Amino acid sequence: MNGTSSLKNISKNFPIEWDLPWWEAMLLIGGGVTAVVLHRVFDLSLGLPGHHGIEWMALMIVGRASSKYRGAGTLTSIGASFASVLPFLHTANPFTWLFYLLPGPVMDLAFRYLPRYANKLWFMILLGGFAHATKPAGQLIVNLISGWPFGSFRYGVVYPFASHLLFGMIGGLLGALVVLGIHHASKKS
Repeated sequence: MNGTSSLKNISKNFPIEWDLPWWEAMLLIGGGVTAVVLHRVFDLSLGLPGHHGIEWMALMIVGRASSKYRGAGTLTSIGASFASVLPFLHTANPFTWLFYLLPGPVMDLAFRYLPRYANKLWFMILLGGFAHATKPAGQLIVNLISGWPFGSFRYGVVYPFASHLLFGMIGGLLGALVVLGIHHASKKS
């Protein structure tokens, strides 16, 4: 009880803590900003809801799994959320900031309450999918409450959920490969 936060392990590979160096906070926030910039630069209307989940969830998984900070996913989402309301990055959708904010807490909760799976490839793939599926879930709730139309629901509700899940899982796979590759390389050296 000396006032310092204690280190807690979720696994041998992914310890978590409450302390956060400023440079790590900037990297996590920068990951979120990078996702928004990539979304705007490569904003191709492919007609595939959730296709930006590839880069978004890859950045989220890399940030969350690489950090010891307990709220790393949320901090990355906050960075993306704030970037999405900047005049040169915002869209016509006034709720975009909310949809960038939702995946982070999902990732943090999954890492906190399912710690023994935190370093498993399949876990990060599924987590990327489920975290990205928070966007159509949020859109559906906003639509039901406010009536705001979302184009991704023009073919029904199942399609956007399935496509967000799929693209999020692809992003989760890419992020997991980066994280696990770095961990593997650091063990060899």
